[in-house]
Amino acid sequence: MPAPTRIFFSQVAHGVWKDWIEVVNVGKERAKLTAIARDGNAKVVWSTEKAIIPFQCWVVPAEGVADRKGDTSLEIASSQPILGERHCHLGTQVLDFPGAAIELDSAGTRLFFAEVASYIGDWVRFLNVSDTEALITVVGHDRNTGGVVAQFSGKAVPLGFWTITDARIGKVTGTLEIMSTQPIVAEKHAHYAGGKSAIGQLGQIMEGRTPAPKRIFFGQIAPGTWYDWVTVTNVGNKRSKITAITRDHNGKVVWSAEQSVNPFQCWMPPVDKYDKNKDVSLEIRSDQPVLGERHQHLKSQVLSFPGAAPELGSVGKRLFFPELYSGAYDWLRFMNLGESNAIVTVVARDRNTAQVKTQFQATIRPLGHWTVPDARIKSVTGTMEVMSTQPIMGERHMHYQGWKTAISQLGQVITL
Repeated sequence: MPAPTRIFFSQVAHGVWKDWIEVVNVGKERAKLTAIARDGNAKVVWSTEKAIIPFQCWVVPAEGVADRKGDTSLEIASSQPILGERHCHLGTQVLDFPGAAIELDSAGTRLFFAEVASYIGDWVRFLNVSDTEALITVVGHDRNTGGVVAQFSGKAVPLGFWTITDARIGKVTGTLEIMSTQPIVAEKHAHYAGGKSAIGQLGQIMEGRTPAPKRIFFGQIAPGTWYDWVTVTNVGNKRSKITAITRDHNGKVVWSAEQSVNPFQCWMPPVDKYDKNKDVSLEIRSDQPVLGERHQHLKSQVLSFPGAAPELGSVGKRLFFPELYSGAYDWLRFMNLGESNAIVTVVARDRNTAQVKTQFQATIRPLGHWTVPDARIKSVTGTMEVMSTQPIMGERHMHYQGWKTAISQLGQVITL
């Protein structure tokens, strides 16, 4: 699965929210990049160009320019493969999103959000990335029963967007199922803790290159004072038996539990009830398709991760993180989902020059994991490429503002 030459960010935020958007040339030749901002009706309101060498980064100067008259979307088109990341800031609230694309399994016609809640502020943006008008249907399911509690429709013109807020979603505590006549990108913002915390998720693909998975993985359930919350949903048509399994860094099972759930019913595995002195991974197995989401909390810091799986485009042999930052604390976890030992190579490059700043290796046992702390990365502001002999998933935690803010990303897959 090669990296795309077009990626999309559903929003550049108008007003007090500040956007930081970075894209990286992951091709083998010099790339010409074009950034195009459009309003909700797909009218172009701003554009600019830049040429960069392989693995060089470009911080797109959209903030305060593209969004002067209101929210826009942002398309980045390139002559070489690219990947990217966006952060949207307001105080200790930070939302982070990878650039979306059909090739990255983050744009499609049937999407899913594993959590909405009536007691927090939810905001969702749908961007039509096709050349035909998209008719979009939203179905809200109750967390406990799986039953439909809300449904409504809207539309987005080609390369335009449609936005919904809490008022439109109503009092749904559960999940959102999205059906569209054209490929769309869906982006959800959740605000809580009295406006001190925010997390963002892209809608997960329910039907893409392959059907939704029956096994999903979360790289970490945290020890100590961090609180973990995991929800998984049966997105199949029949009642399912779901098993949760935690493992240590060698792949040894530490704890497991089971639950039977109806279609679109959620289960929250009691992961915080086992020995909190152990740092473990989590596997969810199901006899029906399953999707899920994990939140990790410590005061105003919240990290959020969708469950990773090959079917979701989040497991592969070559991963990429568009940003490392020496002014913050970076922490990464890699989990081997293969059947043999994985030899994993990490290459960190400078943002401006693309030069290699540090590189190192480790071996991970099957279903085991390896952690890379900030001290191992050293003072690198730039990118991280990860190559493995077996399929792996990777997650990155970044802490800053004196440990008041945290953001999280799964490694983007360049090679399956």
